[in-house]
Amino acid sequence: MQSDPERRERGAQKLGEILGQAPDQVDRSLGDVAPQLATYVIETIYGEIYQSAALDKRTRQIVTVAALATLGTAAPQLKTHIGGALRCGVTREELVEIMMQLVPYVGVAAAINGVAACREVFAAAEKK
Repeated sequence: MQSDPERRERGAQKLGEILGQAPDQVDRSLGDVAPQLATYVIETIYGEIYQSAALDKRTRQIVTVAALATLGTAAPQLKTHIGGALRCGVTREELVEIMMQLVPYVGVAAAINGVAACREVFAAAEKK
């Protein structure tokens, strides 16, 4: 994948705004094994998809948290995006309600796991 400096800059800005992370954090976590994936995350997800004005950042994080909780296999990413949702103005109560909303559609287990992820993120935030 050919890197695009303009998309990387847009992605870096959005990554910081939403998750409070710098691109070098993504590069460190993925780049040693999968540098193309790190580039994709920064430039395509945050540099392109997250640039659309059709959804505000708060709504985008609500959708992302619900999708990751539904997967049930993405706990690290779910915790990251719960933190991002808090940064974007989603309240703790709303995050728990998102998990409750999952119950009739994807099951109790997904909701319980989502609440557990919320608990961890909330506790970490209180320690800061």
